[in-house]
Amino acid sequence: MTDMTLAEALLLVALDDEKGDDTANWGSGIEAGLAGAILLELALAGCVKPEDGKLVAQECDAPSEGPLAAEALELLRAEDRPRDAKTWVGRLKKELGPLRRRAAERLVERGVLDEEQRKWLGLFSATAYPERDPEPERRLRADLTDVLVTGREPSAHEAMLVSLLHANDLVRRVVPKEDRKQARRRAKEIADGENVGAAVSRVVNDFDVATMTAVISATAVTTSFGGDGGGGGGS
Repeated sequence: MTDMTLAEALLLVALDDEKGDDTANWGSGIEAGLAGAILLELALAGCVKPEDGKLVAQECDAPSEGPLAAEALELLRAEDRPRDAKTWVGRLKKELGPLRRRAAERLVERGVLDEEQRKWLGLFSATAYPERDPEPERRLRADLTDVLVTGREPSAHEAMLVSLLHANDLVRRVVPKEDRKQARRRAKEIADGENVGAAVSRVVNDFDVATMTAVISATAVTTSFGGDGGGGGGS
């Protein structure tokens, strides 16, 4: 997969390529999804582990996944007692946000996205992030399609991303319409830890499947995303 963090990859899938917003496809769930992605990134780096259903910071090298991961780890280390995944998703949204803007800015710095100020309905000003360089997303989609449709074994990083896409009903935006049923089935298998190889099994065993599921579930949006719309050229 590309060198993007989980949060960056998740945001890139959610954003509309031309409009540069995610309102029609993800809405208010974006901050929770990105917070969950940051926690899973720390888990992959061995910086966070579960103990009795709570997340506990571990001694580890400084996170190489960017400032969001580093700041999140500092928050976990400064906490006076362990908290569960749902609590940490809420804390990261509140204390590190807006996560959407911060994740997008990293992609802007690398020339993947543009940043534009736009008026919505002629009244409200908002920042949009239309795509500037389509190649990183093209590679990301190709890798995910290889996993979800062709059936290639995912890396641990890809398995985490697929699980987040599944929880937030964003798998439909990665593959063509005719492949969505198959892709959703495969995504569920990966999210449930079924039929996965050594790389994913290692993460599941180290991080504890119940806690990983709690992190991912805490990011899931309870509202509808509008069925099978979107996808393809709309990011």
